[in-house]
Amino acid sequence: MIFLDVNFVIDLFVDTEDNHEKAVKIYNKIKDKQLIISNSVILEVMTVLNIKLKVSKEILEKSYIRLNGGKFKIFEDVPLYNETMERMLEYLPQRLPFWDCLYIELMEQLGIEKIATSNKHFKNKGIEVIGQKN
Repeated sequence: MIFLDVNFVIDLFVDTEDNHEKAVKIYNKIKDKQLIISNSVILEVMTVLNIKLKVSKEILEKSYIRLNGGKFKIFEDVPLYNETMERMLEYLPQRLPFWDCLYIELMEQLGIEKIATSNKHFKNKGIEVIGQKN
């Protein structure tokens, strides 16, 4: 199982992103594995695409359909909010985003040891990072 982080998904879906080609190469290597996202990944991807990147209506619709199209196994992560808050406090004084702590918590509970991301917050967290520059 491989968890797909938000930045990886955005790079994969949006061909104008700097890391798009790298994400496509990585995806082609892992596409036959069980690829995991959570409902919060969907929320975060759609928000970034719409608000920060201001992509077209077509890209928004296509991305939403791809996220929910069955290629990715989607886990409900809302029940993990309390454990996530505890994890976030444990990482202090290192300040990690709640979302990243949530994804780490979900991965730990599901026994997922790999994540596709370029997000440096996952470094040194006992997770194999696919796609991160060392």
